[in-house]
Amino acid sequence: MREIRGHHLFCMALFAGHGYSQEFVENMAAVIRELEEGESFCLASRQDSVCAACPNLLPDGGCTHGTEDVLARDAAAFQVLGLAPGQEASWEETRSLLQNVTADGFKQVCGGCRWAREGLCSLALLQKQLR
Repeated sequence: MREIRGHHLFCMALFAGHGYSQEFVENMAAVIRELEEGESFCLASRQDSVCAACPNLLPDGGCTHGTEDVLARDAAAFQVLGLAPGQEASWEETRSLLQNVTADGFKQVCGGCRWAREGLCSLALLQKQLR
């Protein structure tokens, strides 16, 4: 069963074909496709199926963009969505939870993220993607 970290639930809902590398983009698209087809996943707060193709992944499972920042985003995502690491979920259930994210909740998880700063990620885009 795939593992998906908390903040990647937001990233996957907002994914528009951009990423750190072509390999990352292809992997993210494949993960999303499989989840949309009904594959269940386990929530994680560590390296996951998305991280597997990320060029920023460190050998110890950390992130060159700041492991503590990534872990804080995971914890915020779990809190905002009412989920917990180790819990099994489906993409359909997750999409329903993401539809109810408030502006404050979005800021907790995604505030300061590079993709938000580049205009590729916002609450308005999340709401549009989930319609």
